[in-house]
Amino acid sequence: MNTVVTILVTILIFGLLIFIHELGHYIAARIFHVGIKEFAIGMGPKLFSRRGKHNVFSVRALPIGGFVSMVGEYADDREEDLDEADRGKTPLNTIPVWRIVICLAGPLMNVLLGMLVMSLVVVSTPVLGSTTVAQFVEGSTSDASGLRPGDTILEVAGQKIHVIIELNYVIAVDGIEPVDVLVERDGEEVLLRNVSFPVTDEDGVALANRDFAVYRAEKTAGEVVYQAFWQSVATIELTVDSLVDTFRGRYGISALSGPIGIGEQVGEVIQSTEGAAATLRNLASMMVLISMSLGVFNLLPIPVLDGGRILFYIIEGIR
Repeated sequence: MNTVVTILVTILIFGLLIFIHELGHYIAARIFHVGIKEFAIGMGPKLFSRRGKHNVFSVRALPIGGFVSMVGEYADDREEDLDEADRGKTPLNTIPVWRIVICLAGPLMNVLLGMLVMSLVVVSTPVLGSTTVAQFVEGSTSDASGLRPGDTILEVAGQKIHVIIELNYVIAVDGIEPVDVLVERDGEEVLLRNVSFPVTDEDGVALANRDFAVYRAEKTAGEVVYQAFWQSVATIELTVDSLVDTFRGRYGISALSGPIGIGEQVGEVIQSTEGAAATLRNLASMMVLISMSLGVFNLLPIPVLDGGRILFYIIEGIR
């Protein structure tokens, strides 16, 4: 039963993210009056197809992608090869170079979805963490380097810290070596040099650990907005940083989880989390990360991705 639930939840998450991504392309294309042949969710053989007022809508057998097929999308598109209903529509390749907006719309929708879901996660989270040190845990090392309870952490290794997920990530990645930490102490800024954090090895990758607990943040309306915004920004930053570090060889290419890897993580969340509300929050948090990652990854300048087309459009604009 757990396997079935995991598969269904994974398909649901992927389906929603793909739908939102393609919806961005679709809406932008419609705004610029580009002819659309088909809006498809999934790949492979059609399971369901229906022609709407402007184009065909379809659901396909393999839930691993989707597409918006536009008139004039490819150089060899010919008017005589189009279905009767698609003839006379405005081809994509006749739109000026600012058709780049159509390519950007898909990744942007994923980022906006991630920010929306992150807001819901923050609102539904009973306790929000601050960036102020409360107490140190057993085996801590940063207290020996000068960090004290009551210190509010402003920067780690020169990177500004706004919310706890930023703090956790920067310590994990940069804290494997002693780092400078800027704190606010008794109303003044104090720079602590060469602060050390405990380091562990996970699957051959060295990661540092935050060795202290933090105080709760007061859950006011302003704090919720602040946390939702900065947690969203932090998620984008860590997505970009992780992608860069993966290509540099720090994590290995296996760090780029595909559908199977994400499905395994979904299964772990479902099995390890107690309570429906907590499970939904953890799945929502995972969806935020996947959605942001999908948006960022699609902007890479690789021909099969949106970023590849954007690169060619930029070159066209320069020419």
